[in-house]
Amino acid sequence: MASNRSERIRNRYGICLNDSCSKCKTKEVQEIPARKDFVCAECGKPLRECPPPRSWWDKNGKKVIGGVVVALLAGGGAAFALLGGGDEKTAPEPEVVVIDTVPAQKPEVPAEEVQEKKEPAAPAVKEAPKKVAKKPAHMPGERYKGTLDLGYGKYAGDIVDGQPDGAGVLTYTKQQRVVPTKDVVAEPGERIEGVFENGKPTFVTLYKKDGNTVKVHR
Repeated sequence: MASNRSERIRNRYGICLNDSCSKCKTKEVQEIPARKDFVCAECGKPLRECPPPRSWWDKNGKKVIGGVVVALLAGGGAAFALLGGGDEKTAPEPEVVVIDTVPAQKPEVPAEEVQEKKEPAAPAVKEAPKKVAKKPAHMPGERYKGTLDLGYGKYAGDIVDGQPDGAGVLTYTKQQRVVPTKDVVAEPGERIEGVFENGKPTFVTLYKKDGNTVKVHR
């Protein structure tokens, strides 16, 4: 455990959110030394921090142990069945007496009489229509592209669970602080572009009306 903790102190792990970057398309987890900028090695865009990649044993260890336990239980049940079957006594087979008989001939019944004796067919029963539950448009934790009205601005970009999460653009319709902990204020009509996480901007650039730009990070 000490080695894992020191490894996380020396290095950080992240994935690129730039759709035009090949490392983003392959969802490659990049290992960045803690003292270096936390950006993509290929496109230079900010990375989204994530846990380090799991080893083979982390992914499959439980399955291997579960398979061994099931095999042991199955083997023990078969042996118990074989041991229990030896004590059963075989019951004597009953004697069978065969008597030769000649079936009596039934008198023929006119076809017309048979058709008067036919019972009317029962009415067909209609099955009730089955209700199929509608699948939600987006599953929990699923990332998709879309737009949101945040009340103080219009957002367009990556969305997870109904809030900005990933690369996107936010155009302000009301005066608002870009980050609650910073004194940078955006005016109506100005916009920020960059990376959002859990609905909040993390690494963004504020484009002012006067043509100036301001780098803001949480």
